[in-house]
Amino acid sequence: MTRSRQAIPADWGQFIVPAVFALMVLIFYAMDARYLSSANVLNIMNQVSILMVVTIAASLVIFTGGFDLSAGSVVALTGVVASLTVGYTDSVALGLFAGIVAGGLVGALNGFFVGYLGVSPLIVTLGTLNMARGLALILAGGSAIYSFPAWFTDLGTSRVLGLPLLFVIAVIVFLSFALLMRFTTFGINLYATGGNTQAARLSGINVRFVRFGTFTLAGVVTAIAGLMLCARTGGGEPTAGFLYELEAIAAVVLGGASLSGGDGRLWRSMLGILLLTALGNGLNIVGVHPHWKGVAIGAILVFAASLEALRRRK
Repeated sequence: MTRSRQAIPADWGQFIVPAVFALMVLIFYAMDARYLSSANVLNIMNQVSILMVVTIAASLVIFTGGFDLSAGSVVALTGVVASLTVGYTDSVALGLFAGIVAGGLVGALNGFFVGYLGVSPLIVTLGTLNMARGLALILAGGSAIYSFPAWFTDLGTSRVLGLPLLFVIAVIVFLSFALLMRFTTFGINLYATGGNTQAARLSGINVRFVRFGTFTLAGVVTAIAGLMLCARTGGGEPTAGFLYELEAIAAVVLGGASLSGGDGRLWRSMLGILLLTALGNGLNIVGVHPHWKGVAIGAILVFAASLEALRRRK
């Protein structure tokens, strides 16, 4: 029994997720050949681009042993702040800067309470989820604000070498953070903090600052996703980003990351969000009601978390 357990790969996400993804693609293609058409593949790239960036932010936080429920609200707040700034100043550059600052401030608030005061990430980010969403609604007066010029919104539909520009941006963000996590002291400290907080502290790592910095950075990255959404929609929508945090967390867990921290890889998180997005797209192609997407994502999250619990028992 012991040998058979040891023979099971501990890194289950490396094998199961690609297999499930391939099987899912084959099933949807068999049901409707349009699923693998070039137009639909490009559509999936467009759909997944913003969620990829949100998932990168979620991955950073989860790797430290925390999680962030405020991501979707930060996306909305970022868009509203950026749109209002563009409307008042007629400067896209200032609007983008203001949006990044707004996301960074929410992330810093999360990081301060979690890192320096030791408050549970669940409580803190649940609070900032409501605060950011409420501020977005108040600032926008409850309605969307479309103040970006046409040339900026054209970026949301532009292509580079045949690929959607937003997808290219998401890939650049992914590669940048993959290198950061792999080759910098901050990346090493981030994993160490999530893996064993006490050992990290004894080895001289400023655990409080790492957590603060990680949440702040996650807020900035999420703000980038919010600005990408502005390019797609043309402005800020206070109701945007609904359930983005659920999809991002589900993708990270599906990618094999441990919820207790110290484990996980960004490329696996990217594969997880691609699977979830392709799933939603496939359900739409075959005519399943969109509400079932939420049911499917919730079921996948429970399934992935269960596999993680089983893996940790072995």
